[in-house]
Amino acid sequence: MYQEHSHIEEEALLVLKWRQTVDYAALDKQMDMQKDEIVTDLSFGRLALQIPEDHYELLTMAFPQLQNPDATVKTLAWKKFMKSDISLPYKVNSKQRSM
Repeated sequence: MYQEHSHIEEEALLVLKWRQTVDYAALDKQMDMQKDEIVTDLSFGRLALQIPEDHYELLTMAFPQLQNPDATVKTLAWKKFMKSDISLPYKVNSKQRSM
């Protein structure tokens, strides 16, 4: 089902994409400091994303369901986000990232 985004969500997504472009080199370097073998474990509580605070603010404006009080809705929103291209710079395991 296609869900229409509000003007604020669309603007936040544009700014987030711009910030990713500007900050990608720093994000990539920061994430490559992680050891890929540490994050290959798929058990509960694994570190899957590392999102800078200023990016997180834009992210939750662009995708408000990520902060939904309903845990089921929030979980589905995060799963959907992690499958999207916008999540690539934040993936800790470099094998999961490609830009």
